Amino acid sequence: MGGLGGCTPNPQQPHLPTASQSLESVLDASCPLLPPDAVQAVRIPQGTPEESIANVLNSYSSWVNAGTDILRGWAGTAGTVPDACLDGLAEQGRIAYSQTIFTTQTDVAWQDYYAGQQELTAQALRNAIGTSVDRIGNPGSFELLKEISSSATVNGTFLKFDAIYRPAPGTPADPADWAGLAKPTRWYVELVPFDGFFIINYIEQKPAAGY
Repeated sequence: MGGLGGCTPNPQQPHLPTASQSLESVLDASCPLLPPDAVQAVRIPQGTPEESIANVLNSYSSWVNAGTDILRGWAGTAGTVPDACLDGLAEQGRIAYSQTIFTTQTDVAWQDYYAGQQELTAQALRNAIGTSVDRIGNPGSFELLKEISSSATVNGTFLKFDAIYRPAPGTPADPADWAGLAKPTRWYVELVPFDGFFIINYIEQKPAAGY
């Protein structure tokens, strides 16, 4: 008569160390550990104008969702994450992207723009923490609606196109429509080469008509 084998129970996963347990965390002491440079920006590769549109939208999609991979680990071990920790994680996304894919970091108008993008990241993180952990892997993204005109010269690449932000499945309705980006939006972008990639020297986003 054969014996019955018992299943080995899964050991309880330990909680992530808090910032107070490490001098290398960039977040508040009440938050899980986040080492410096844990959030990395997705850069914009050089390419044709058509490729550059796709690359810009990919970089912006990654920026909105910056930190969701880290959040997956936090949510899996602790279940909930304080708002201050989500805000701190979103701030690290702003720092990473503003210092990587743009020509300017210090101008006041640009700082306001980066702060607005940080709010979008924080919103995406809050929506993600409200879903099951296995659904965090289905983030929102920007989608090209139509290329209007583009050109490339020795001085830079100039893009004009319409795009829309598609929130992650199950995301609650947002009265502000993700700062207007969840509606058709006209993008004007100037890219200049730097360090083997493109960086943004100018960007304007405004509502697009005709949709």
